[in-house]
Amino acid sequence: MKKNNPDRKIGLVTFNNEVSIIGDGTKDPVTVAGDKLSNYDFLLNNGISTASNLFQKSIKETQPFLHDKLMKLEENGSTALGPAVLTSISLAGEGGAGSTVIVCTDGLANVGLGALDEARSEEQLKKVEEFYEMVG
Repeated sequence: MKKNNPDRKIGLVTFNNEVSIIGDGTKDPVTVAGDKLSNYDFLLNNGISTASNLFQKSIKETQPFLHDKLMKLEENGSTALGPAVLTSISLAGEGGAGSTVIVCTDGLANVGLGALDEARSEEQLKKVEEFYEMVG
């Protein structure tokens, strides 16, 4: 990416039992945890407001920082997939047309909005599906 699209802005969002917005890797991450992982409006607005602060530089400037953050990732804990996806989409939305979100996970969504393991009835499953439809 640095070679073929050096002016593109890239950011990293990680998630387990919390969501960490690492951004372009040049500043301290912003962490979202606890009850905020179940608050749609907070996650949406936090992603929007965080975008201007954590995604300022292009990949030609941030590649070493992002590479370092990526290589230090380790799997652990739960999977706040829904909150991470909502946060990532709201961040990408601030990047303009053509922005892309790539999701990689090793587990079932089980924390916060979109938690599948809490869906015990058809009605609860429908709410989870509606959340992902709305985010999409």
